Amino acid sequence: MTVAEISRFTNLRMPHVSAELRRLRREKLVDSASTAGTRGASIHLTPSGRNVVIQDIIHRAQSCLPIPSTKSDICLVFKDRDRLLLASTVVFNQLTIAIPDRQPTGEYSSGNQGAQWILAEVESRDGLWINPHTGKIAEMPDVQLNPNSIESFSEGDRPVYVFNARMIGEKRPISLAPGTWFTPRYNEVKHPFHPQPGFNLRIGTLHEDVSPVYAPNLLIIDIEGRMGQLLIARTIPDDYLMISSIHDSKKNPSSIPEDVLDCWIELAHPRTKPSELRRRSQALKDRILLRRRSRVPEETLRRFRADWGNSQFEEKETASETISTKDLGIRARKALIKWVLQSNEDIPVAIEVGDDIPEYMFKQLLRNSERRIIFSSNEYKAQGVARLSSDTTRPLPWARYTDQNGIETPIRIDDTKLSVAMVDSNPRKEPSSSPLSVELTVSEVEDEYISLALNEKNEQDDYWANLVESEHPEAALIATPRKMRWNRWKRIKGRVDQKWMDLVRFEDVPDSELHEFINISDKRKLPLFSEKFSTMVKDNPNFPYEVRPLTPPETASSGAIWIASRLLASAADISPDMTEDLRSWAVPAWLSDIPDRSIDSLSGAYKIVKEREKKALLDSVHSAARDKPNSDLHTWSRFVRVIEGNGRLTPSFSVKIVRQIPMEWFAPLAEQILLNMLKNEQWWNNAELCSIPWAALALRPSGEPHHFPGSGDLNHPGPSDGFLNALEESIRYRPGIEILDEASVANIHDLIMSLRNATMGLPPYIGRTHPLVGWLAQPLHKWPEIAHTDLTGGDPLITARLLITRSRTME
Repeated sequence: MTVAEISRFTNLRMPHVSAELRRLRREKLVDSASTAGTRGASIHLTPSGRNVVIQDIIHRAQSCLPIPSTKSDICLVFKDRDRLLLASTVVFNQLTIAIPDRQPTGEYSSGNQGAQWILAEVESRDGLWINPHTGKIAEMPDVQLNPNSIESFSEGDRPVYVFNARMIGEKRPISLAPGTWFTPRYNEVKHPFHPQPGFNLRIGTLHEDVSPVYAPNLLIIDIEGRMGQLLIARTIPDDYLMISSIHDSKKNPSSIPEDVLDCWIELAHPRTKPSELRRRSQALKDRILLRRRSRVPEETLRRFRADWGNSQFEEKETASETISTKDLGIRARKALIKWVLQSNEDIPVAIEVGDDIPEYMFKQLLRNSERRIIFSSNEYKAQGVARLSSDTTRPLPWARYTDQNGIETPIRIDDTKLSVAMVDSNPRKEPSSSPLSVELTVSEVEDEYISLALNEKNEQDDYWANLVESEHPEAALIATPRKMRWNRWKRIKGRVDQKWMDLVRFEDVPDSELHEFINISDKRKLPLFSEKFSTMVKDNPNFPYEVRPLTPPETASSGAIWIASRLLASAADISPDMTEDLRSWAVPAWLSDIPDRSIDSLSGAYKIVKEREKKALLDSVHSAARDKPNSDLHTWSRFVRVIEGNGRLTPSFSVKIVRQIPMEWFAPLAEQILLNMLKNEQWWNNAELCSIPWAALALRPSGEPHHFPGSGDLNHPGPSDGFLNALEESIRYRPGIEILDEASVANIHDLIMSLRNATMGLPPYIGRTHPLVGWLAQPLHKWPEIAHTDLTGGDPLITARLLITRSRTME
């Protein structure tokens, strides 16, 4: 390893690493192939150095005494941040191991009761047999544990197998004492990628008793060798459009949509006028599809044959199929990528990007959130994108997976294709035999009509459903096409269990009856319905008019009130013609019984009411929120009182603010809120706290105005002179400054490092959440010219602050 590699591996700064290496050289524990001080020299342990390391391991292994008689127990020998030294009585050949963060007690543990189990990656190639009784290296036992032998249960001179491991994902502080033996509980492990992204591509498993890993919307696959690529290709669902050279075009012939030629002609003739390009493209399509005789320039035909070879083209829509690029030229492969980028179809794509494809095209494929898999082995950087790559230490099917947050883990690839409905299933439960989203009882599974509806009539036989509805309403609902299920549900809802309403989708309910659907829906699904509602408002300008219930605001049902709140939240996307109706109907209906999630409704209502009515609106919201202690508007009301000097900002209330109030609203109080939240127990495990881009909120100039409902003349105070010291003292007190090395607290780490570098007059810190976050703490006159392309690739709020060039010091 080089000095730089050791620095990255140990998370120590280069000067500290160099100083330590000089000491080790003097003691003849390390050496290098080059002269000391040579740049890029590889550092290695000398025989004396290896002996010192082994003696240290032997000494620590003596803490394993007494040794238990079981084969499944594991001993914690030593821990150093995320690096662990473990021991077992047999060779540990699992890929991962479950580690408790404290002494396990009882049968089960959850939450803050008992131990929390964490996955760690096992590095068994460095394993060593040690006899802790004699303090010497031992040979591998000839006879493993024999339950029929009395010697197996005696202490004797039994050796232990010592191996290294590294914690995956969340690096929780481990309070387990060295020498503690425990039995791993994989069924209680906190998944390192929880919550799972809910995508339909299953990548593989970390352990047979731990739930599988699923890909996010965007995944880069960098598996070397054709076998590995074919193995991965088998896991990709059939509804994907696959564009790659993995499949042989001769064995899997597929036609190419003719629209690709529009993209190719631009690459084949880059200096030709657009009108001439359109003419040539149309002529080429007519000629190769034999529609009519067309004259195509010879140079176009020559380039076409060179790039496309014997490829077949067809006039067709984008479909889920495989297009082979095995025999295609560089321009043809570029054209397919451009076509994918320009396509408006909803079909997910898996596409291969070769080494000869320019970086800008690769980056363009990363710029949207559509379901996309990119096969690529190039060296292009892609921050914030999940990647599946080859494992250099293990053969296939082992690979390495890095999620979008940088959490890396070994993984065993499997070839199981899963549907979307299976993604969120709990692996600890027996899988349902039903393809429905409804959990069936034993009697329902055995019902022949329900079985018939599931197997033969599902969503496709309304006539049969009408015949059986009177005696078998559940089977009738299953057989009914989706767009017609709401009408049938209204007829049978009093005769069947409420769970069957899950078969009625939000988007399949007529717009004018949507408030009735909300009246009887599971309230836990309202956040999901809110997202769908906002999308429908943006996609269909007539939707707000059609969804508006014909009920007076004073007698509005819960469904009508919910519709009113969503219309107010989407007021910016609704035609101005409806503004007056929102003022006169939606605002009173919403205030009659405000839903628990209404902060965005307040924002919309405040913008549409007239200036003279704003104070009355705020007074009404304060009054309505008083009776809703669990609503986000109750938190807003209390937050406004704090701003006005009539309330106190406590640690527990700070958590509620971060959870329920928009970040831009509480930015002026970001310093106080953060310092308050650091007083909470185990704040480093608080997802709301750790996910906030604190640098973008706290590092703002003094006097920057902030406007939101109830804010008055609120200005940002800017970071105080003692902010950095207060942060460091709070973290040093609990749990310790070393917690900043954890990936989960990257936002707080970036804030502290940005302030520290600015205070010491050092260059801006290169952040984890955004490479340029350090500039937010630097005086504006020091800022260089920054290209817009350099601002992407990090937290969006930090990017926004950089775009508007707002620093904590504007002089």
